[in-house]
Amino acid sequence: MFFVPNLALADGYTALSYGSGPDGYRSYSFTGDIDLSKTVKLSLDHFLAQSAGASNTHQTGLGISWQALELVSANYRYSETNDGTFAVKGSEGGLSFALDTLWQGELQTSFDLGYGSFKYKSANPQTVAASNFVLTQNRNSYGLSQDLTSTLTLYGSHDQYKYDRDVKALAIFLLKRTRNTSKAAFSLLAFPDKTNTLGMGWRATDALNLDVSFSKTTTLLDQQLKNTRLGFDYQASDSLNLGIALTRSIASAMVNNSGVTVQPETRDNYWELTAGWSF
Repeated sequence: MFFVPNLALADGYTALSYGSGPDGYRSYSFTGDIDLSKTVKLSLDHFLAQSAGASNTHQTGLGISWQALELVSANYRYSETNDGTFAVKGSEGGLSFALDTLWQGELQTSFDLGYGSFKYKSANPQTVAASNFVLTQNRNSYGLSQDLTSTLTLYGSHDQYKYDRDVKALAIFLLKRTRNTSKAAFSLLAFPDKTNTLGMGWRATDALNLDVSFSKTTTLLDQQLKNTRLGFDYQASDSLNLGIALTRSIASAMVNNSGVTVQPETRDNYWELTAGWSF
């Protein structure tokens, strides 16, 4: 149970998204932010994905961020993810440093540090070979963002994962049934080893923003998961913004120690529509 103060006069933002993809894939998501004070913001998010012949995947998160100083901001997020096979509880924290404030630069430079710990357990013992399966995944993240001009921003990040036990045999089982998208809920279920992301944002006009990014994830089984995303965001009015994102996802074939292909290469396209409101 969470206690929420009287927020009647607070400023906030909420957004609804709908996504579609192959094999009957549909996704629905909600995000909401509300200012508790000038420096503290509370956030809530929920994601649900459905596919033909597969259990639903859903993730719920609750977070808080704090602008401690002009130089430093901090954030924390708790999440729960469940795909019918695994239930994952996660805690993530991070610090963001506005480095340009050190030299009073006109172009923004930010450096991010993050840490996450995720605990896996069986959501349904009948679907996992080891019904008492318990696993902890730890993630270290590093990110850098640099404004090249007043309208163009370049950013990149690196995520490194560690596990408290060998899960390769179970990973083979999972990779037969998980989906490669840019969504965090699915990334958790792919047992990643490392992820690199590079992107660029462009403010084309006062109302239109474009973002293009590429990410590559290497899993514990050396499978390559690649996502190329192109997003558009349009500020339709002072309180309404509309967005569309297109993602091209490629997952390399996975071969076991006997040389047998347990998952062929896949190439899929996804799209997502978003409507957001400020209040």
